[in-house]
Amino acid sequence: MWQTARHNPGALVASLSLHLVLGVLALTGAAWLDWGQEEAIRPQVIQATIVDVATLPAAAASQDQARQEAQRQDAEREQRLAAERANRLRQEDQETQRAREEEQVAERERQAAAQVERERQVAEAAAQVERQRQAAEAQAQARAEEAQRRQAEEERRLLEQQQRAELAAQRQAEEAARQAEMQRQAERERQAERERQAELQRQAEAEAQRRLEQQRLAEEAARQAELRRQAEEQRLAEERRQAERRRQAEEEAARQAEERRLAQERQQAEIQRRAEEEAARQAEQRRLTEERRQAEQQQRAAEEAARLAEEQRLVEERRQAERQRQAAAEAKRRAEEQRLAEEQRQAELRRLEEERRQVAAERIAEERRQAAELAAQQAEERDLAAALAAEEAAQAEPVASDIQFYAAAIDSRIRETWLRPLGSRRDQSCTVEIQLQSSGEVVADSVRVIRSSGDPAYDRSVVAAIYQASPLPVPAGRLFERFRKLRLEFKPGSG
Repeated sequence: MWQTARHNPGALVASLSLHLVLGVLALTGAAWLDWGQEEAIRPQVIQATIVDVATLPAAAASQDQARQEAQRQDAEREQRLAAERANRLRQEDQETQRAREEEQVAERERQAAAQVERERQVAEAAAQVERQRQAAEAQAQARAEEAQRRQAEEERRLLEQQQRAELAAQRQAEEAARQAEMQRQAERERQAERERQAELQRQAEAEAQRRLEQQRLAEEAARQAELRRQAEEQRLAEERRQAERRRQAEEEAARQAEERRLAQERQQAEIQRRAEEEAARQAEQRRLTEERRQAEQQQRAAEEAARLAEEQRLVEERRQAERQRQAAAEAKRRAEEQRLAEEQRQAELRRLEEERRQVAAERIAEERRQAAELAAQQAEERDLAAALAAEEAAQAEPVASDIQFYAAAIDSRIRETWLRPLGSRRDQSCTVEIQLQSSGEVVADSVRVIRSSGDPAYDRSVVAAIYQASPLPVPAGRLFERFRKLRLEFKPGSG
């Protein structure tokens, strides 16, 4: 009752007023019954008068007429009392039904407000998750931009070092070329024969290496495709699970609404049935009362008063029992709804917590991956710096003429496969970076345009010519390290 007073004070006031009216009616009704009983059992004082025998039939007829008039007044009074009791019962049922409907309306409004509050909390949680995801993406993008900036600065520094090394090597090569021109003329024919034999052997090895590399690339592409397919299947499965959970929640809400509607319909039918039974019972009671009144006029008043009191007591007891049962059923229903709402809220909180943990785990994994990539990049930069230092230390060992010879051979091989694009100028040139294997094969996707010619078609034709010319002629042994990562200025001129 106190819970009803807190949630709906108007219903409590209406209920108390109804009980007060019923109490007043019950008291006044009991007084009427007592008055009727007193009238029925009050001894009648008969004045006896000695009359002539000839006047007895007229006196008997007068007494019969008076008796019939009294019976008629008693019947009218009983009908009036029964009608008043029926009206009171109808008013009580109407007031009870009106109070119950007001409580149901208030309960539906509270449920709607609770549903709106839950939806607002879910929306706020989703917005919080979205803000966290955007913040994580912004941080990841900032870290990626910082890594790209550092990489660009390191490439620029390495480019400057390589340009200085190339200038020094070019000066040394020119000096060595002047000193070794005569020796190279005598040695060139023998060296050409040896190189031809070595070239044939190297081409065979390069062909085998190229086939192995193609097979490895095909296997790697298949593995990447399988990983993408598995990730897509997992994403689709997760979307299907989420759609199934939403569908089940909607079905559960529809089922609960249908159950509430059926319960209300059953309650209305029960009230109507009890009203019809009460009307039939009252009609039957009136018929029996009339029969007993005609057969037992002296005892009718007392028995009728006792019966009516007993019936009123039984009706009140049934009404009290029905109210208690309905109150218990209502309390049980509210407790069940609160339990279901709490379970739904806990499930929603667990789902949001799981999503938050997944987002955090993905963010941590992404940060670890970027840290690993950064560490690998730094290690590669350290290896490259060590290699450059080693090359500068061993710079005096290779013969400058050999370097110039292989550089000219590589340039000649690329020129043989290059097709000049339509509309290109004679003075165009571009600088490309090439990564080579020891067999002379160009590493896949390693050719990069360092300095563009300003014409994308011209740049693409140079890159295509380098891949088509693979394998390129490269020296063996320690001299190959000078050609592992090669920068080449392609300037065909009028050729």
